[in-house]
Amino acid sequence: MYILAFAALIAILIREPTDAGFIIIALLLNAIIGGYQEWRAEESAKALQRLLQIKATVQREGEVADINADSVVPGDIVWLESGNRVPADIRLFMTSGLEIDESLLTGESLPVLKDKSWEGELYTPIGDTLNMAYAGSIVTRGRAKGMVVATGQATVVGQLALEVISGAQGDPPLVTRMKTFTHLIGLAALVSAIAIGLFGLFLERYGLAEMLRFIVALAVSAIPEGLPVAMTVALAVATTRMARRGVIVRRLAAVEGLGSCTYIATDKTGTLTRNELTVKEVCLPGGGAFEVSGAGFAPEGEVLIDKKPVLRGSHPELERIAMAAVLCNEADLHHRDGGWAWRGDTVDISLLSFGHKMGYDRESLLDSYPLVNEIPFEPERQFSASYHETGEGSLT
Repeated sequence: MYILAFAALIAILIREPTDAGFIIIALLLNAIIGGYQEWRAEESAKALQRLLQIKATVQREGEVADINADSVVPGDIVWLESGNRVPADIRLFMTSGLEIDESLLTGESLPVLKDKSWEGELYTPIGDTLNMAYAGSIVTRGRAKGMVVATGQATVVGQLALEVISGAQGDPPLVTRMKTFTHLIGLAALVSAIAIGLFGLFLERYGLAEMLRFIVALAVSAIPEGLPVAMTVALAVATTRMARRGVIVRRLAAVEGLGSCTYIATDKTGTLTRNELTVKEVCLPGGGAFEVSGAGFAPEGEVLIDKKPVLRGSHPELERIAMAAVLCNEADLHHRDGGWAWRGDTVDISLLSFGHKMGYDRESLLDSYPLVNEIPFEPERQFSASYHETGEGSLT
């Protein structure tokens, strides 16, 4: 690119606007295509950021209000409840059955039961610090209140992000090869231009303007100015295909870098799996066993016995278990915008998914069996219960 720019400058100096215009058009075309693609990726990333904007319930000067998480500051009192994403690093001083999913930080798929009265040493690992809630983690059960002690880059997840960003990053393989190739081509073109220019000036007695024109022609013909444009277009097509699969690529060269990976090193079960529980088998007291197909929270599958789908009404005891699992439940599972959305404890969501596969959804059952009262699950009790009205009495 620098050689082409230099050639365009020489063409302007020797009053060859056609050659200069051709070179400048090639340079601009490459810059426009690459710039547009990266701008579109940045806009997609910003749109995703706005979509995922987090709210926080904050108490300030005795008043409680919902604000954007990025407005939270150290010293704020924050209320947490099931389904919330923790907006900052928070020191807990009130907890009620609080369980938090910290797989983002630790890789552990099971939620951590928090305890405001816990005390430990200064350098206790994150996963064992029970009186802290860390930014980015998700409350799966219970309620809590605490004081913000760190926000933004000062949080644990912020420090991790800084370490990743500040680490040494090499160029993608394609960029490395292109740099090597262009350096060789540029050096060869420069040496050839100087040699031919000197030969023409001193041996063949050509004029300076004529030799400069020849050198520009040699540089333009030797440099494959169409190669950067072709490479940019190819990478842009690849990013478009990845966007259809839900992947936003901010730098075009990252596509080729990802494709060149031969090994990916990772650890922890929760990192590799979807961190979603699934009911796979139901065993009745009488000895019957039913297989449940599907994976994850989405209720896509069916209940089988002897590899055949279970028919509605054929196994009353199994249906009573499914009804109990759906009615005595604190989670939500809904079909929304062409996909499934959920909130709550992972065990409760998996039971709702099982109920859907049996043909029961929570809203319809609650219409038939209105909720009178319930006992939420608490770690101290190790059970939950709900009390419902029926047409003939009550159901517990």
